Amino acid sequence: MSSTRPRGARASGSSNGRTVLVLGNYRPALAAAHALYTMGYRVVLGAEPGSTGAERSRFVDHVWPLPDARLAPAEFRAALAARLQSDRTIAVIVPMTERLLNLVDASRDVVPPEVRVAAPQSSVLRVCHDKLAWLRFCRAAGIATPPFEAASSLPGLRRTVEAIGCPVVIRPVEAGTRIGKRKAVLLDRLDDLGAAFPTWPAGVGELLVQKRFQGERYNLYFGALDGTIVRQLHSYSLRTDRWDGSGQTIEGAVVPPIGLHGAMLAKAAAGLGYTGIGCAQFLYDRATGESCFLEINPRFGASYVFVERAGFELTRLALELAEPNPSPRPLQAPIRPVRFVWTYGDLSGLFFSLRSRDVTIGQAIRWAAASVRAAVTADVHVTWSWADPLPTIGFYWDQLLGVFGPRRAAGKADGVDFPASTRSARRPT
Repeated sequence: MSSTRPRGARASGSSNGRTVLVLGNYRPALAAAHALYTMGYRVVLGAEPGSTGAERSRFVDHVWPLPDARLAPAEFRAALAARLQSDRTIAVIVPMTERLLNLVDASRDVVPPEVRVAAPQSSVLRVCHDKLAWLRFCRAAGIATPPFEAASSLPGLRRTVEAIGCPVVIRPVEAGTRIGKRKAVLLDRLDDLGAAFPTWPAGVGELLVQKRFQGERYNLYFGALDGTIVRQLHSYSLRTDRWDGSGQTIEGAVVPPIGLHGAMLAKAAAGLGYTGIGCAQFLYDRATGESCFLEINPRFGASYVFVERAGFELTRLALELAEPNPSPRPLQAPIRPVRFVWTYGDLSGLFFSLRSRDVTIGQAIRWAAASVRAAVTADVHVTWSWADPLPTIGFYWDQLLGVFGPRRAAGKADGVDFPASTRSARRPT
């Protein structure tokens, strides 16, 4: 079942008669819907079961319920083929998450040649979505990276940690996979390994163990064509939703370019022959001037609405790079230095950390004060917009119903994490 709702006039005039299929109802889908609507496209949102948020946006023309992509990739493939057959106005497919990127990539043969896929090529996805393959690529490309190794059993994990030596960071090899509710586990002592991993984490194939690099987190949003960077924007993560700094960014700001990060990204893009947009993540030790290249997410970042508000036009760039003969147009104005916050991630991280006893009362008070300050002073809120308030209002209402009322049959929103903690100081890998 699908739904279509009437909308007001587009900012750029009437629709250009073409449709963009945005797959994955998550924070970046809101930013994409707004940008595409403003560019004159008709926006169809492929919303996954249990998702909540962007399907309420006034910038979404049509909501197409996706099959459960986690459990039924064959059903997804068939549904995508049928959708493309039934709607000949679809000009571009824009996947928003790792899982949907992989599913669309595996279904490229059912995509008609006139329909573009706004995503990097298959060879890039294979490297960037496998953290072990990424580190091996960095090693071969001459990009410095701390020692690493993979493990697939508890005895193997202990041997690997012993060989590398604490402190280490442990995370799933497969992108988008978590250790419970955590993206990574930071281990300072070998004696703590048993408590951190009493059993092998559910749903995880291999674990990557890497020597920890101390530094602050920076993101670099970019577009590349045939391995050459055509545009880039640098941002700094002021706070994350984990006290140890390993989680998702909840507050950040656009910063002047850091030459070392640009050079490292240029080397990686050239080695991959990268074409498309992405978000590269780094740790940077300002005291020593050294950096650790964490990864490239070959997609829109979760909070990339601030990139659009800064004037970077990442959505437009993604569509331009997906053309058969790409020719990205230059920016018409300089990048604006904006500061952004994701308030839901901020507050849910605080509450979760208090319940989990990850923070003291004093730390929680400082965190709450930082949350209020950020909410009041930020230039951009990741989900909230006065021009499009219903997604955020509806999302918070759904969360309240989950706590005080009957739970939604479909469950919580896809991609929403209930985080553990945050910190604004130095961040390990």
